[in-house]
Amino acid sequence: MSAPALLSPAGVVGMPDLLVGRRPGSAKAFPSGVASDVPSRWVEVVAERDIIAAVREAREHGGQVRAVGSGGSKNDCFRTTGTALRFDRYDRVLALAGDAVTVQAGATVGALNDALRRHGLALPTHGEWAGATVAGAVATGTHGGSVAHGLVSTSIKTVRLITADGTPLDIHRGSALFPHVAVSLGMLGILSTITFECVPRFHLEMIMRVVPFEQYLRDHDAENRAHEFYSASWIPTARRVITFAANRVPAPGRTRRRRERFCCATFLWAALSRRLHLHALPARWFTARAVDAGDRMISPIQNGSRRVQLLRFLTRDWKAAEFAVPLSRAAETLTALDRLIADHRHALTNPVGLRATAADGFSLSPCYGTDTYWIDLFYRERDGFAPALRQLFEGLGARCHWGKHIGLSERHLRRQYPRWDEFRTARAALDPDGVFTNDFTRRFEP
Repeated sequence: MSAPALLSPAGVVGMPDLLVGRRPGSAKAFPSGVASDVPSRWVEVVAERDIIAAVREAREHGGQVRAVGSGGSKNDCFRTTGTALRFDRYDRVLALAGDAVTVQAGATVGALNDALRRHGLALPTHGEWAGATVAGAVATGTHGGSVAHGLVSTSIKTVRLITADGTPLDIHRGSALFPHVAVSLGMLGILSTITFECVPRFHLEMIMRVVPFEQYLRDHDAENRAHEFYSASWIPTARRVITFAANRVPAPGRTRRRRERFCCATFLWAALSRRLHLHALPARWFTARAVDAGDRMISPIQNGSRRVQLLRFLTRDWKAAEFAVPLSRAAETLTALDRLIADHRHALTNPVGLRATAADGFSLSPCYGTDTYWIDLFYRERDGFAPALRQLFEGLGARCHWGKHIGLSERHLRRQYPRWDEFRTARAALDPDGVFTNDFTRRFEP
C-alpha cells in the first residue's frame, strides 16, 4: 500500500462557528518538564492552523506530538515527552446539515449533546462520561451499553486528520483509510474535526432492579437483545447483579434522573459485602424507574476533567481495566471470573461493570467482527490476582478497552486483530517518521 494510492489531500475549508464553544485565544508554549511523562512543550489549539504548525515543527526537529483530551484515560495513551496539544478551546460545533454535525476535536460529549438537543437531534449512542472529548472517545474505541449499537465511531461520516507532514485529509466512510482511522489511538495523525451522523432526539425509560447472579447468567443474552440499552453492575460477593434496562418512550411530562452504575450506594454495598460476607442486597435501594432525554440517560456521569483527575490521584493504586470477549462467550467468561474472584475476594475495589456492544469493522476495534461483551473491573494488583486475571482473559481470546488499563500482553493483543498488519501499513504511509508515537504506542510495535 502506497501513500499516493490511499491519500487525497483536502484543502482547508473554513466553516462558521454556529453553536457552542469557548472564547478564542492565542496558542501558548510552556516550559520543559523534568518527569518522563511531562511534555517539553504545550500548544493551546484555537484553530486548525495551530495543529498544522505544531505537527510540522515537531517533524522538522525530530520530535513527537500528541493530543491531550479530557485526561480521563486510565493509561498513558495520551502522554508525551514532546509537544502536547491542548484542545480546551478547540471545542466548537461548526456546522449542521440535515442529519450531519461537524464538531472540533476538543468538544465534549456533553457539549455536543447540548447543541444537538436544541436542534432536535442526538447521537444514537455514546459513552457514560459526558466530559470526554469526542476525539478521545473516537480514538480509544469508546462504547455505550447496547448490542443494538456499535462504538461511538460507528456514527462517524467523515474525519479530518492532520498527518505527519501537516497535510489535512478528509477521510470519508467507505474510503480505504476509514476502518483504520476510526479507532486509531492517535497513531495515524491528529483528529481536527469529526462529522457525525445523527438521529432524531429521543427519550428513554430506564428500569433498575436487582437479580440473583444465576438469573442474570441465564437471561443476560435475551435481556441484552430485548432492550435497546442494557447494562449491569455485578457484586460477586453478594451474588447479585443490578441491571439497567432502557427503551424509547414518548417525551415525558416530567423527567426523572437515572442513577449511575457506579455510585456511592453500589460502592458501599460492595465493600460491606466483601468485608462482612453479606450475601444479599437491600433490593429497594437499587430498584428505580427513570425517564429522561436519551443523551442524559446514556451519559449520566457529569464530572468535569479536574474531578476525574482528582479521583485518579486518590485511586492511583487501583487498576481500571475493561476486557472484551465475544458475546457468545459471556456466560462462560462470567462463570470462570466468578471462580477467580472467589479466591481473591478482596482484590476488587468496586462492583464489576457489564455491557454489550454490536460488531463493527474497524481495524483496532475491540468489537471487530463480533458482538462484544464487556467486563469492567476495578482492582488492586495483590496476591497474584492480576496475573491470574490476564491468564483467564487471554485464554478466552479477549481484547480490551484502549482507554483503560491494558491488562493483557502486547503479544496476545496483536494476535486478536485480523487487520493489525493493515493498520501498521496505513500507519507507515501516514507517519513514516513516528511523529505521533509515544511510550504507550511503542509497546504494540513488533
